Amino acid sequence: MSKANSTRGISLRALQGLDADEIQPSDARPSELHELTTVSSETLETIASVFSGTDLAKDEGRIRIILDTQRAVTSAWEKAARSFLEIGRALNTLENALFSREEKNRLKASFERFFPFSEPVASQLRRIASMVDSGRISETLLPGSYSAAYQLTLLGPEELEAAREKGLVGPSASRSAIIAFRKSIKRPASHVDFAALVTEARRLRSTRRQMLEQLVAIRKRLREIDELIGDE
Repeated sequence: MSKANSTRGISLRALQGLDADEIQPSDARPSELHELTTVSSETLETIASVFSGTDLAKDEGRIRIILDTQRAVTSAWEKAARSFLEIGRALNTLENALFSREEKNRLKASFERFFPFSEPVASQLRRIASMVDSGRISETLLPGSYSAAYQLTLLGPEELEAAREKGLVGPSASRSAIIAFRKSIKRPASHVDFAALVTEARRLRSTRRQMLEQLVAIRKRLREIDELIGDE
């Protein structure tokens, strides 16, 4: 029996009972359904290994969501470049299905065992989807690459508006151009309270002087003790 089969809290036999035809993909377009025919034993063993001992391991509905998301993401990743928005939305759906911090951390730690890219890339895709779905930017104005679109998520509301005015919000916007724009932004310098710094410096100097005086007294007393001990 494999390690995954013997793991507490989840049964591969139960997982294998989730027939692929019963699991509806997030993007259930007829042209893609023929690709979703089986759930591999490797995927089932990965789920058993990663989520053993958690509530998710016993939740058939959320296991279906993982399988559904894995299929949708893998399929979309292999398609046109702009499918990164679809991937980000699917990943946000999956993240919302994971209730505990432990479940989220376990998935992140083993992310590449489920999906064909890394967790840092997934984090960027989630932020892009959230930016669009929150209304900050229209889907039709997303740059053509996810790396460029991610740079837009790092802008504040006023900065994003300035980027629009410079033509940096649109399908043709490049990552390098948006990065250059971000570097050119003059953010207001933080306020420095000089009076407070002067007061703090004065207090620290006073504390240092007191500590030096204490150190001198300690050294003097140690010499006295050494002399008394030496006399004996």
